[in-house]
Amino acid sequence: MKIKPSLLIVATLLAACSAAAKEVARVPAPDGVLPVVITESMGSMGNAFTDYDRLDLALKKVAKERNWPLQVSVEKFASNTLDYQTELNISLQYVRQQIPGEYLYRGWTILWLNGKKHNFGIIEFRYNYRMGEQTDLSMEKLYLGAAKATADKIEPLLFPDLQKEQK
Repeated sequence: MKIKPSLLIVATLLAACSAAAKEVARVPAPDGVLPVVITESMGSMGNAFTDYDRLDLALKKVAKERNWPLQVSVEKFASNTLDYQTELNISLQYVRQQIPGEYLYRGWTILWLNGKKHNFGIIEFRYNYRMGEQTDLSMEKLYLGAAKATADKIEPLLFPDLQKEQK
C-alpha cells in the first residue's frame, strides 16, 4: 500500500497543531480589566446589531450595576486575541423561540481564573416577551437576563469579598 504524500502532510500538520494547542501560555490580564471573549455562530441571519453587541452591552451594564471592581473588556473571537490567566469565554448559540412568546438564550461559559479552568457548561436564560413588544426591546431584556445569570455564576469566584459585603 502506497501512502499519499498529501495525507502524510495533513497528518503531520494535525500532530503539530495538537501539540501547539497544549502549550498555550496564558498571560496576566491588564490591571483592573476582566477580558471577555465572545464567540458567535458564523452566518447568523441578523442585522448590524449582533448577538455579540447585545451581550457586550448587557455584561457591561451588569458589571456597573453590581459595582464590580473590574472593567469588562469584550472581544469577538479572533486569531489575535491573547489567552489571559483570568478571562471569561462565552460561545453563543442561536437564540431560539422554544414556544410562541418565549426566547431562549444559550451560551457555553468558561471562566479562567488565575490559569484554572471553571467550566459552567451551557447557561440558559428564558425571556417571555409581551404581545406587541418590539423585538429589539425583547432582545435587550433577554441578553440582560443572560448577563445576570452569567454574573451569578462567575461573581462568587471572581469577587468572594464582594459576596461577603452584600450579606
